[in-house]
Parts: sequence; C-alpha cells; structure tokens
Amino acid sequence: MADMANYWVRHGVDVTLATWNGAPSGDFYDLDERVRRVHIDASSASRPLRTLSAVLTRVWKLRALLKMHRPDVVLSFIAENNVLTILAAARLPVRVVVSERAHPAHDTNVRPVWRLLRSVLYRWCDDVVAQTSETAQWLERKCATTVRVIPNGLRTLPALAEERQPVIVAVGRLVRQKGFDLLLRAFARVAAEFADWQIVILGEGAERSSLVALRDELQLTARVRFLGEVRDVEAWLARAGLVVQPSRFEGFPNAVLEAMALGAAVISADCPAGPADLIRDGLNGRLVPVEDVPALAQAMRELMQSPGTRASLGEQARGVAQRFHQDRIMALWQASLLPDDRSCASAAGLDGSVQ
Repeated sequence: MADMANYWVRHGVDVTLATWNGAPSGDFYDLDERVRRVHIDASSASRPLRTLSAVLTRVWKLRALLKMHRPDVVLSFIAENNVLTILAAARLPVRVVVSERAHPAHDTNVRPVWRLLRSVLYRWCDDVVAQTSETAQWLERKCATTVRVIPNGLRTLPALAEERQPVIVAVGRLVRQKGFDLLLRAFARVAAEFADWQIVILGEGAERSSLVALRDELQLTARVRFLGEVRDVEAWLARAGLVVQPSRFEGFPNAVLEAMALGAAVISADCPAGPADLIRDGLNGRLVPVEDVPALAQAMRELMQSPGTRASLGEQARGVAQRFHQDRIMALWQASLLPDDRSCASAAGLDGSVQ
C-alpha cells in the first residue's frame, strides 16, 4: 500500500494513508512527503476487535475521517479492516473498494465472526479485489459477489550488479504460514553435501524463538542466520545463489516476484495462491509440492550443484519485470477505483498495521 500511495501522489492524486495505529519511531516503509499520513487512535481497547465497543469505536473514528477528508474512493486491505470500512462508509458518497491479501480459505487469523460478516458485507461494496484468480473464485463462491483480479505490481528496484554467492535467501514474517521450519528441515538433509552454502532468513515474527531452537536442534547453528527486518532486501536477493519460498499459503509472494526480477533462481512451494502465476516450473524457477520436505530438499540439491541451471532459470525469471510492471498493474487499479475514468481529486487508503 505504501508503494501504491507513492505511485499515486507522483501522478497528481491526493492520497491519505490511514492506519489504526503507528510506531512512535515512524513507519518502516518510506512514504512520499506528499502522502497525508493519519494514525487513527484506536488504542483504547487492550484487545482490539474482540469487544463490540472496540469495533464500534473503530467504525466511528474511520467514519469521522471519511467525513472530514471526503475522498472519492476508499481502498481497504485485509478482511477485518474491509468489514469495518464497509460499515464506516455506509451511506456516504464514497466509492468503497476492498482487497483480500491472503488466500481466505487458509488464513486462520480471520475469526469466524469476521468470516460471516465478510460473506454478507462484501456484496455491499463497489468492488472486491483479489490477487489471484484462485482467491477470486473462492470469494465469489463464499461472498456471492463479483471479484476483480489484480496481482501485485513490481516496485522500482535498484540496479544492482552483485556477484552470486553460495547463500540461500528466504524472506518473510517468521510465522507458520511462511514455512521456514520446512526450509530448515530440507536444508538439514543436504547441508553436509554443500559445506560452503548457508541460509540467511530476512524478517521478524512470533516464531523466531521456535525457529532458532529448530535450527540448533538440526545442528545448523553455524549455517543459518536470522537477520530480522532489513532495509537492503534487494541487495540480498541480488547476491543470493538461491531464493527459497516454502510457504504453506500466500496472497501473492512479493519476495518471489522481486527475486525473479533481479535474476535469482527461485524455488517456491506450489501453494495457494500466487507462486504458479509467476513460476513456470523448470523454465524460470522451480515449484515443489506444499509441505513436502523431501521434494524441497531434492530441488535445492539439484540447483545447488548446478550453477549453470541456476543462471539459466534466473535469466528467464527476469521476464516477470515486464509482466508485472507497476504501470500495468496500477492501470488495473485505476479501472477498479475509477471505473468511469473520471478525474480523481483524492484517494484514501486503509492498511492493517504499520511496522
């Protein structure tokens, strides 16, 4: 959403980016100074969205924000936010567009009450956006509404000329969804064959301690590093000998898209949804079955021992840069936000959280 906000203000759109709260030290992702940044004060409830009063407070505060800024369109990300946004915008003269950012069938973070509200309320908004056709079909079945497919766009990446190193890079939040435990178990099967290779995992999350314990249990302490949140992700992707994305499910894997655009050889789990939209197995990357540690280990072995194959896959992978160019993807968003192609005076965005 930060990338989208920056894109729009560069093209003369008045953008407000609102989140329920924000870190006192500022946002992790850089925003153009022309983006109006709003932190909705929703910190009164100690367990947000678990009480009716917390829900009503958020709806009321968001509705007040919409009345104050009077945007032409409000765009919301993530299921619970989407429900709150639809309620807050009811009967206001604003176009409401909501977007799911993970495959709903596999996202256990959405509690039953919110799933029920989603199934009822999505038909009330002006447009529903999914990142893949698979997710769109699920939403159409469950929510009785038409869903538009807009994949993630490729943000502008720096021109890097890094030398590929014997490093496996993995990027993402340290949560079960991302499957880093599977990566560690797969690497343990082949590590002895490739003594010069190591793993670097970029990201932070609730499972750090359990993943570190698993690394040590597998006797990989000297071979696997957890670097936390880093700002030079692109540099790591550009120097990676191999990028592995072992997710159990996805919305649309930005790390895979960016790694491929930078010419990396990528192995991804063929999970729902997104990786198969990017990777043609054996042509511009490798797909392996979800949660199949032996298959992942074998794919890693084959590429780690063949620099020529890695180079060939990486060269073919660069083709995603045109397929998912930001201008092309933002034109799809333009069709969703402004279907009659009228001039837009302002746009408001709602995201779920700020790092």
